[in-house]
Amino acid sequence: MIKETLLVGTIALSSLSLTGCSTFLPEVTKYSSEPVERPLLVLPESEIVNMKDVDYIVVTQENIDEVWAELEASGKSIVLFALTEDGYENLALNNADIIRYLSEQKAVIVAYKEYYEKADKAISDANANDTNKDAEASDSFSIKKFLNSD
Repeated sequence: MIKETLLVGTIALSSLSLTGCSTFLPEVTKYSSEPVERPLLVLPESEIVNMKDVDYIVVTQENIDEVWAELEASGKSIVLFALTEDGYENLALNNADIIRYLSEQKAVIVAYKEYYEKADKAISDANANDTNKDAEASDSFSIKKFLNSD
């Protein structure tokens, strides 16, 4: 009894698995030989940087009393930011590094722009010069047509 149940179950399972595969046929994939256009990249315009003037006052041991008196007379709050000689040199070197980095990034952007403009022109020229297309090649075709084209 158990053997008969197992046998019937095995036959039913194997018949389901065999018929299940035959009922799901893959879809025919269609291809088109028409060129695909690259979407335009739309970026906002960069705002021009307007740098503000910065006034440096060099304060030394010899002129500190004079500078302090001038600042008090101006009626403004007195706040002093001090740099050592090494700190001022590092600040100047950091600014130089920022300028160098921005110049490098500008060169990279120009290189990308030129690359894509040349690539777009080459693709457009190739698509315009392709006169060997026949009507069937320009239409969508299926894999079956491709494989049976011997």
